Amino acid sequence: MDIRRQDGTRSHGADQDWYSLPWRQRAGCGPTTASVQMAYLAALRPSLAALCPLEGREQGAFVTYMDKVWEYVTPGSHGLNRVEMYTDGVARFCGERGVRLVPRALEVPIGEERPGFDRCVSFIRAGLASDCPVAFLNLDNGEVEALDKWHWVLLSALEEGDAGTLVTVVDNGNTFSIDLKLWYDTARDLGGFVWLEELN
Repeated sequence: MDIRRQDGTRSHGADQDWYSLPWRQRAGCGPTTASVQMAYLAALRPSLAALCPLEGREQGAFVTYMDKVWEYVTPGSHGLNRVEMYTDGVARFCGERGVRLVPRALEVPIGEERPGFDRCVSFIRAGLASDCPVAFLNLDNGEVEALDKWHWVLLSALEEGDAGTLVTVVDNGNTFSIDLKLWYDTARDLGGFVWLEELN
């Protein structure tokens, strides 16, 4: 996921602040997340190379790619605040490039329809097991101070142990771990997860 910044340093994933337009900088977390998710898969699997035909991982070239993804994964007046806005956009982007990827999504609403925590963990584990980083929408970060609310990020690892269920978050060029159960127990708005499955 590393991309070389213009100053020569390495960014782990992309940064929405790389967009040139202020609105895209402010609302671009979803398209940025989708760009990194698809670029990672394109670099990993030759069958998916058409998703992101970049020979290098340089900030300038990657921003051009992010602008293309924006045209499909497009925030509205409230940002990219629904899981289907992400999945529909990614599906169209893949389809127009002849890439057989299907978004797998799990919405985590508030109320009786909220899936159990174990189901959330199993869903994330399945995505990571397929070697796809998992996109994570969190409209409310609850008591997880490190996580921005109303925001899309990528999850690149899952660890279950004595310390709880920890996930590694990739956000704006940085990585950090959060307690997923704390988010699940304290968030009071919609969340969701998306990973991309290649069809044979």
